[in-house]
Amino acid sequence: MNRAAGLTFVEVLVAMLLVLAVIAGSLAFVARGRAAQRGGESLARLEESLDAAFVMLVEEIRMAGYLGLAPPSGRVDGASEVGTAERPGLEVAGACGASLAHDLSMPLVVADGAYEAAPGLPIGCRASPAGRRVASSDTLILRHAGTDASAPMPGRLQLETNLRMAALAADGLARLGPDARWHDLEVGIYYISADSTGRDDWPSLRRKRLVGGTRPAFQDEELVSGIADLQFEIGLDDPADPDAAIDRWARPVGPQLDGIPRALRVEIEAWSDIVEPSQPGGVRRKRVSRVIQLRNGVEFR
Repeated sequence: MNRAAGLTFVEVLVAMLLVLAVIAGSLAFVARGRAAQRGGESLARLEESLDAAFVMLVEEIRMAGYLGLAPPSGRVDGASEVGTAERPGLEVAGACGASLAHDLSMPLVVADGAYEAAPGLPIGCRASPAGRRVASSDTLILRHAGTDASAPMPGRLQLETNLRMAALAADGLARLGPDARWHDLEVGIYYISADSTGRDDWPSLRRKRLVGGTRPAFQDEELVSGIADLQFEIGLDDPADPDAAIDRWARPVGPQLDGIPRALRVEIEAWSDIVEPSQPGGVRRKRVSRVIQLRNGVEFR
């Protein structure tokens, strides 16, 4: 009588182990693929965030000090130094700071690791959305005329300009004659908040921007979520040499700024919102710096 052919128990166990090994290898391969996909998507989002931040900052920095038809660094009637009283009729609503929008002699201001309108003069309006700022990041204030000509508009702080001078106005009334051109005054305070709109403990690049209405005021807006740091260095040219090349880079603090400002180096750090356990803290980070040439006779105090 013939015995029925079949698999022994040991053979079944070996087959099961082989199948489990294949499954485990496949799962590991899939996991590596998913991790690579997450890493690629994370890097792509970081690049998008950094590009968006630089796009918003680069042209604004280049425009700092632009006064329409008037020569850069020229006289602006109605301008006043930050911290001093604003001229009647030119007041800006809110509590960001006296003459914060009006100090056109300083079209570009960098506060080194501080939230200040000038050294020792804190910005009065708090960081948004929850009043928490990333303490180690720098703050940037930019002032300039809008790129395009505007119609006179009561309730909006504007510059009326001709080839000789510029004048601040908030009532829409012409004072410089028929050849003058009007521009909205653009003022932005750029800083890093510790929170994003609708998400606590997730940093963001924000701006307090001068807007119009019944009277001029600053309005806070989120520019890019996931931006965690903003740092600046000023490229200085030694006035004793004949060229216009940058001789050294300096942090934006007073005593060492004994040269002609030629450029601003901007460094930005972005965080990805895709969780990656392999990254420190579970979040991928990237820092990028760019050099932006200054125009329009920008100076620093």
